[in-house]
Amino acid sequence: MDSLSLSSSIRILPPQLADQIAAGEVIERPASVLKELLENALDAGASRVDVELKLGGMDAIRVTDNGFGICGQELPLAISRHATSKISRLDDLLQLQSLGFRGEALASICSVSQWEIRSCQRGEEAGYAMRYDQPGQVHEINHAAGTSIWVRKLFYNTPARRKFLRAERTEFRHCDEVFRRMALARFDVGFYFKHNARQLQRLPAANDAQARSRRVSQLCGENFLQNSLLIDFPRGDMRLWGWISKPGYSRQQTDLQYFYINGRIIRDRVINHAMRQAYNTCLGPGRHAAYVLHLELDPASVDVNVHPTKHEVRFREARLIHDFLIRSLRESLQTGDAVQSEYAPNGVMELPPGYRGQETREPPYVAHRQEALAETECFFGQIQAVLLNRFVLTQSSGTLYLIDVSRAQALMSVQDWQAACQANQLKQRPLLIPQRIALDAGQRSRYERAQDLLTHLGFDLGQAGPGEIILRAIPIWLAGFDGQRLLQALLDADIDEQQSFAVIRQQLLLQQYDFATVDLRHWLQRVSQRREQLADCWRELTQTDLQDWLRLSSSHA
Repeated sequence: MDSLSLSSSIRILPPQLADQIAAGEVIERPASVLKELLENALDAGASRVDVELKLGGMDAIRVTDNGFGICGQELPLAISRHATSKISRLDDLLQLQSLGFRGEALASICSVSQWEIRSCQRGEEAGYAMRYDQPGQVHEINHAAGTSIWVRKLFYNTPARRKFLRAERTEFRHCDEVFRRMALARFDVGFYFKHNARQLQRLPAANDAQARSRRVSQLCGENFLQNSLLIDFPRGDMRLWGWISKPGYSRQQTDLQYFYINGRIIRDRVINHAMRQAYNTCLGPGRHAAYVLHLELDPASVDVNVHPTKHEVRFREARLIHDFLIRSLRESLQTGDAVQSEYAPNGVMELPPGYRGQETREPPYVAHRQEALAETECFFGQIQAVLLNRFVLTQSSGTLYLIDVSRAQALMSVQDWQAACQANQLKQRPLLIPQRIALDAGQRSRYERAQDLLTHLGFDLGQAGPGEIILRAIPIWLAGFDGQRLLQALLDADIDEQQSFAVIRQQLLLQQYDFATVDLRHWLQRVSQRREQLADCWRELTQTDLQDWLRLSSSHA
């Protein structure tokens, strides 16, 4: 290393190598290519964009638009670095109205792929083409107005980067997400999508409210559309419009969160914080809102030139934007759904995948319900709703039952766990990612004394370093609870086996059970079989009792 640094002289990199290095800032995978090509098509004024992929985009990507097109003499310039038609002076950069502006997309793509560009300017009779193997030669061709760009064999000349690409299915999923983001950004443009010659999406231009809602339904799902509010809040030179999930609808993941500023999808801490604040009384732990939102504002008030991928932005008046979002969203959530605001407490959650009942937020006693819920063959009858991410509401022969899921599961887990210990029939659940736990002096001393007991309880532990242990597996009865939190509670107490289950019971009753992936019907049958032992975990309600409970829960949320 020393001899290399002493003998090497400073030199300017060859253009091709410099382009390949620069491509790493912009092109990570086929989805990155698709994003750049779609942005160029939209900036070119296209009203229709066709996308074709082969093998998840790893083998071929083709984007065709009917935009302004490129004249023949400018084709060689189009693949040069820092060549763009979108800005020409500093003032243009300070008030951007285009998606792209750096002039690096085509140069980066062309430096790591086999490519071909065909284009015809509007109003011209002839089109022109240029290929990767003859980059300086332009040929006259027949071509409709607009541009077609083929990108083949991505990273064929940089095999070290190509080997980091994932399976076709994974790369396609990323491309599909890019397509969705673009289609939700520009409703006035028609988007068409093929993969391996199979048509996946046909999205004609949506120029009215009904057509826009139809596109949201196609891309985000009918369930989201039915459980969303359409909002439109203008204020001065700002406007917030789009679809937000109702207070009673939430998701386990953030996969349905699309936020656009002047048509550009962004990820921003100010925006994310405002969204969490607006929904903070509506969501249970581990649940997330869903939305497709567009914020329109003066381009001069936001700087998009802070990151190569242009996903991050900087606001001139971040507090003003933050407060505007919270105020607009809270007003919508409070007034948007009369049935919901009257009956449903904050935190009625989306039912988990294992449950196939009606995904509705109506109370179970509304007379006009159309769809029957799936029967649960047990004492408690039908599952009606999940409330506050903790309670299950059921109905059997006109009788309503409210069951505290967290309490019931904690008690059942302790009973089953203790019985298994006594029968020496422990079962463990390996952690996907082992957890390192730092111990203080007192915990280290107690850990040394309690290692055999913790192993007998079903914890798989090892020494990770000075003052640290590693948790590799937990007892299977802790699934849905925080095993690390319980372990630390056990290490905070100097206990024997009998005392340990008193601590376990106390700690599990303090936790909230995560039952988002549980088959509630099967779980309810287990509770039904032990309903006498779990008498303090459920109660029978009248409709009046339920309304009072819901209103009381809402006021305390």
